[in-house]
Amino acid sequence: MININKVNLEFNNNNLDLNSVLDNTREISLTSPWCNTVPVNNPFELSERYQDICEKHYDNNKWILMINPESDSLEQLSNMGKINPAKILKVNANKVNVSLEHIKNTLLKGTCSAMILSGASYNQEELNEIAHCAAMGKTHCILLQPISVGQTQQLH
Repeated sequence: MININKVNLEFNNNNLDLNSVLDNTREISLTSPWCNTVPVNNPFELSERYQDICEKHYDNNKWILMINPESDSLEQLSNMGKINPAKILKVNANKVNVSLEHIKNTLLKGTCSAMILSGASYNQEELNEIAHCAAMGKTHCILLQPISVGQTQQLH
């Protein structure tokens, strides 16, 4: 397991050179190549977003991880042949512990081409950590946010 809060030791021929893995002073934009927040207005738009994400991030060797997906939209897209459900891993946060640490560790592993978080709520510091882990693991992270404020939920 990688702890991003520790320093990374790199061996140099005669001595140890310490390089910080995480620069706490740097703000990571949520429109970075690795982490994006995408507003969703309605179920039709949600289906379109799922289809776009699945098409863009399809990789034979990696999963697309969806946390708290809207199952009806996914099933409809699958039945229409617009997405391949064989490479989609769905996780329901009500049944499985989906903490911020689990999300960061999954992003760091790089075994998924993309992670989709539906309706999750994080503060700026947590979003910066998520974006950093996504970049380190080369895993795209997409946070789908419903426009109406009352529908978001905390995953941890």
